[in-house]
Amino acid sequence: MFILILARIRMWSYPTADGGTVTYYFNEMTALIGLLLLAWLVWLGWLLISRYLRHRTVRRPPRRRDYRPLRRVVKMKNELSARYLRPGFSGKIHAVGIGLLGVAEELCIQVFVNDTPGEIWTGAGAATLPNSYRGVPVIVIGMPVAGFLSESTASGVKEPGASNGATVVNLDKGFPASTFPNGIREYQDVIVGGISGANTNLAGQSGTIGYFCTRKSKLPRRKEIHLLSNSHVFVDLRKASVDDGDLITQPSPGEPASNRPIGVLVDFAPLKFDGDIKDPNHVDAAIARLWGPQRHNPTIPMIGGIQGYVRKKEIELGEIVRKFGRTTGYTEGRVCSIYLDIWIRYDRTGQSAFFKNQVLIEPTGAHVKFVSKGDSGSLVVDAEKNALGLIFGGTSEIPVSDATPAPVSPVRAHPAEPKRIEGYGIANPITDVMDKLKIELLITPNGKL
Repeated sequence: MFILILARIRMWSYPTADGGTVTYYFNEMTALIGLLLLAWLVWLGWLLISRYLRHRTVRRPPRRRDYRPLRRVVKMKNELSARYLRPGFSGKIHAVGIGLLGVAEELCIQVFVNDTPGEIWTGAGAATLPNSYRGVPVIVIGMPVAGFLSESTASGVKEPGASNGATVVNLDKGFPASTFPNGIREYQDVIVGGISGANTNLAGQSGTIGYFCTRKSKLPRRKEIHLLSNSHVFVDLRKASVDDGDLITQPSPGEPASNRPIGVLVDFAPLKFDGDIKDPNHVDAAIARLWGPQRHNPTIPMIGGIQGYVRKKEIELGEIVRKFGRTTGYTEGRVCSIYLDIWIRYDRTGQSAFFKNQVLIEPTGAHVKFVSKGDSGSLVVDAEKNALGLIFGGTSEIPVSDATPAPVSPVRAHPAEPKRIEGYGIANPITDVMDKLKIELLITPNGKL
């Protein structure tokens, strides 16, 4: 075989003017290498084209035609964020994002302030924020400080408002018509998205199993099903590294109901706390491999199966979104701010983490709150069931006197009397999550795998 590979075969020859002979040979080794190289190029081209076509069919079609105005405002926002959000600059400003100015649909820069009394920033005196920055309108919005949304409860203690009986989803008969006002916190034989689940080491804590995904692979092979949630839900952030004890239980360890392990943590995005804003966090996400024997159904109560996803630059201000979480169940909201830079507090450690380019969602319709503690890990989807973001932070605070949410109509406001947002949620753009963890969501076009 070795001799045949190295063999040379004479193809043709001809005499030259000086009486010599020129002979051309066919080298089988060279031909073999050429064929293998051609086959590799064809395979690589097929792989890239098929992957591109697959992603194109499951991502929401673009709705913007001109990205230049948005890119310009993002640049201005970044400049103000670097100034206002650096540690020690202000005790009131905790977020800067991009929104719409009133009904004119003009992009503006939003500066979010809390209720801390005193100067707008240290040494400001009577100074206020400008009405515009380099030609871009600047508005001020009052908003409570955001925190991570894992729920902390005493083990074995029934939470106020929790249902007395098990809310078991019957896959044969479909979901009940109720909206699960207290979410799904009980033991489930079949795992679906939006139910209670967390790392077994987080005693007294509760979070949400968001949805299902698979890990990207360059080689064609059977893909294992993974669960998607937040790092602070699937990981004990007090530990220096992941070990074999990082199991995911359903329901969460903080629930009064009995729980059991259903999977094991395999990857997560580490979080940086109290760091420099020049080294921000971008996602709070983790995945766990679902154990083979465990039954699952790729659907979310009151929403259904995910049909695709939305790229970060395609998320639209004002669009209506939905989520189903462990605590508040099904809620609807409106995208109020994009490319949001914000400080998030982690009550478990007392530290804060700086996140860049997030999505802020305010409650809408009959929903006073879009999220509450325990909803961390919920998947946010648009009206067409395209995944848009992954909830990880927000606030459940609402004015006691408010029976219905007060919609925010961002207009220029004096810092002393800013518009307010309550009961809001903060989400990682889903494409940032997918890129960071190298995953693909389990897409069910037309309700079928």
